[in-house]
Amino acid sequence: MRWDVNRGWFAYRQWRSRWRLGVVVSVAFFPVAGIQLAVADDPTAAPLAASTAPAVQNTAAVSGSSYSGDLTGNWFGLRSRLQNTGINFTGSLETDGSYDLSGGLATHRSAYRTLLTLNVSLNTQKLFHLRGGTIFASYEGLWGQNGNATQVGSLLGFDNNDAPPFSALYQLYYDQMFGKSFEVRVGRQDAADFFGEPPDAQAFLNPSPTTFPTIIGSSYYPSSAPGIVTVLNPSGPLTFKFGAYYFDRFHPSAFDQVLNTLEPPGQPVGTFLIAEGDYRWQIDGNLPGVLALGGTWRTGQLSTLGGSVQSGGGSGYGYIDQTLWANDQDQSLAAYEILGGGDQQVADGGIDFTSLGGLLATGLIPSRPNDQLGVGYNWGHISSQAGLPKPYELNFEAFYTFNFPHGISIQPDLQYVINDGGGIYPDALVATLRFSLSF
Repeated sequence: MRWDVNRGWFAYRQWRSRWRLGVVVSVAFFPVAGIQLAVADDPTAAPLAASTAPAVQNTAAVSGSSYSGDLTGNWFGLRSRLQNTGINFTGSLETDGSYDLSGGLATHRSAYRTLLTLNVSLNTQKLFHLRGGTIFASYEGLWGQNGNATQVGSLLGFDNNDAPPFSALYQLYYDQMFGKSFEVRVGRQDAADFFGEPPDAQAFLNPSPTTFPTIIGSSYYPSSAPGIVTVLNPSGPLTFKFGAYYFDRFHPSAFDQVLNTLEPPGQPVGTFLIAEGDYRWQIDGNLPGVLALGGTWRTGQLSTLGGSVQSGGGSGYGYIDQTLWANDQDQSLAAYEILGGGDQQVADGGIDFTSLGGLLATGLIPSRPNDQLGVGYNWGHISSQAGLPKPYELNFEAFYTFNFPHGISIQPDLQYVINDGGGIYPDALVATLRFSLSF
């Protein structure tokens, strides 16, 4: 379902100026200490979910109330009864409005998009007396405009919801745990649930820290695919993960044709292979950290930047994520750094090496202990085969997330792009306002 410009043009013009003003004002003033919105403070409101795992993280319950941390509550007790029988429903809605303040592909242009996610998980032990199993299904629908394609033109992107509009049964898989040492997942899935996810990078809007631009032909958002994943020692400090995802976008299955309206990209038949090793630790009992190393390989005949075709292409990555400081009031400061490299001939978007990093502070304002402040950078080296004017693109991001009870959050975000599009476009300054609901 696409954005119908002709049908909605009159209404769009009426509220476009209001969005522009709201985005600019929010971004301009969000760092000011003590800033409050006209919503009652609640110290039990949870921080923004730090993962793109299938089950949406619920915010904490309001103290002394039966009303849950989700916007729709406990459904008059029905939700709790369903959970007790092994059926869990979750969902989220994210609406992003962005405005190109200067430079970029189209200065002073707005873009709006909404991502709806609806999840259901079935606990097979409670439902069928099958220990360790989970059946998971997820619907995702994206409507609106791809802001990067219409506003900025960045090789690294600036909004992790940007994609062609789609409506899809996005994930459908069966997950089985064998004790605490082995896990297998089979079905249609997003590789981001298991691979390449620094926990403190999830709050940033820029897609680079969670999709790794050097990975070639992945099954990361928005390209879920049928696959199988195995995990060794999932409950231990040292974990090994292996995944294989099959792509055949030239010949979509009947399942895809009926249930998935995501436009198939022009990529050949092939398999996306990925492996990763993670090591986790705790410093002083309350400062978690993780070190990960991974590699990928995409089979099939791939188009090169020079216009030819080559057989397969690979990439490698590594990251470290560490909580640097935390206290008993749930205030904390964390940092992450990501390095990645890929094939110069088939580099996605021309990026063949990246360095990505950021700082994330939680509870910086004592009266708002669940809010988050983030600053980060994303640097991508551009392959010489791409033929672009500049050898790199550099993005700086800053945001502040206001988290409220009942699964509501508001996130003003500001990004500056140097050598936008590899030097094709003027350096860009883009402001975004994300409004999120957890059902």
